Amino acid sequence: MVCRGSADKALEAFAGIASRMGLTINREKTRITKLTDGFDFIGFQFVKRRSPSSGKLCIYISPSKTAQRSIRRRIKYFTKRRAPITPAEFIEQVNQMMRGWVAHFRHTNASEAFRRLQRFINIRFRRYLNYRTEGRGFGWKKYPNAALYARDIIYIGSRVVEYPR
Repeated sequence: MVCRGSADKALEAFAGIASRMGLTINREKTRITKLTDGFDFIGFQFVKRRSPSSGKLCIYISPSKTAQRSIRRRIKYFTKRRAPITPAEFIEQVNQMMRGWVAHFRHTNASEAFRRLQRFINIRFRRYLNYRTEGRGFGWKKYPNAALYARDIIYIGSRVVEYPR
């Protein structure tokens, strides 16, 4: 809950409403903090900071660090270099997972998180392809980003999933 006045009074009022609904508030998880310090809630991070364009204080919502770590771990789980799957299956699994994740966070300030995740996916796919062809190194020259997108790997651009031609 975000409030302008006393947070303790607002918390007690909310506790009263919740108890009438038959709900209880977990006091261990509930904390009072300043919005400028930020907080995480169900996979989103909320923080109040100055807008670079207008200079006014705005609330920014972005994917939390735990949500970003979780999607990376899920991708790592089935995209090992030695994964016994074909490149088409690799692409299908990654694309399916990414469409859902991007759709969930597309209405937030997630461009930086999307760029980091896109780079992570490209590196994983590049290393996977390079290992399958028994190449040396990391495969940057053999598989530049354009070659990855030509194989229909998902491209997350400007907060909207864009599919290659």
